[in-house]
Amino acid sequence: MPYYDVTIETHFCAAHALREYKGATEPVHGHNFKVFVTVTGKRVDRAGMAIDFLELKPVVDAEVGRLHYGNLNADVPEFGPGKLSPSAENIARVLFGRIGKRLPKGVKMSSVQVHESPGCSATYRER
Repeated sequence: MPYYDVTIETHFCAAHALREYKGATEPVHGHNFKVFVTVTGKRVDRAGMAIDFLELKPVVDAEVGRLHYGNLNADVPEFGPGKLSPSAENIARVLFGRIGKRLPKGVKMSSVQVHESPGCSATYRER
């Protein structure tokens, strides 16, 4: 069965420190993260769209905006003490879950790819 992928590219700047990195918590440091959010639909509407970019972008921006200009370990509950380590993989996982809950009917999450630095990315998807 055919399907349509629709992708929004965005970015955020944040600090983080991976926990349990080689047995310790690494020093806090920052990145300019790039994020690609892809949703999938099986059908297009009369205008030929699975979802309007103007409908998807505010949802993506709101969720990525929670991470912008913060310290992920201190400012984002999912990455707080005793929670997930704020790796690119876990950032993608958290965004996937949060954005997925806010999507309109007719589309579902496909993947979230987080680039921590040029040439280094992690992708989360559920099969």
